[in-house]
Amino acid sequence: NVLLFGETGVGKSAIINLIMGRDVAQTSPDRETCTLQHTSHEVSLGTRRFKLWEVSSNESMNFFRTLFAKWRLKKSYKKLYRDDGVYLLLYCMRGSRAQRALIRDYRFFTDIVGSTTTVAGGVPVAAVVTSLEDYPKDMDKWWVRNKDNLESLGMRFSAHACITSLPHDPYASPAMRERRHRSEQAIRSLIHDSYGAGTETARSSSPALTV
Repeated sequence: NVLLFGETGVGKSAIINLIMGRDVAQTSPDRETCTLQHTSHEVSLGTRRFKLWEVSSNESMNFFRTLFAKWRLKKSYKKLYRDDGVYLLLYCMRGSRAQRALIRDYRFFTDIVGSTTTVAGGVPVAAVVTSLEDYPKDMDKWWVRNKDNLESLGMRFSAHACITSLPHDPYASPAMRERRHRSEQAIRSLIHDSYGAGTETARSSSPALTV
């Protein structure tokens, strides 16, 4: 199980579609806030199958609604963790977003699940930086320029992928189509390789991922 979380409008459904290689997750402006979606999307990477779950944001909720939503989400997460296990959290953020504003959803969700990269035995949290379609040259340079500031804000990640999650457009320029292809490779490899870094894979002889 892989959970995607982040602020409203960051494009979690578009990221799921990018990972899947087709449109399976539909965006919905009326979706209930701060819930773990009941429908997962299964994808095969290498010899492994992963379930992708989208967690909607707690944005625009008052104090009491936030407390209730936090209790409800924690209950859902514990059930999923107990029944089937949770192996990776993907924190989705926009590259254009002010970095101090990013920390709210990060703290909200990692507090619920008790996971940071510094917690022994905790579920790892990886960063997915999106909306980088117009970023000059190499999208991964965004991480080089911003990772120290993210860490100074208390946001720590086990791995990262810098991507564009724009939908497939046959009329896009060759450079944009290539950038989207590299993004699909990057996010799929992030999920697969994060599993490969875990203790379970240490006992496995699975071949490297071909994407």
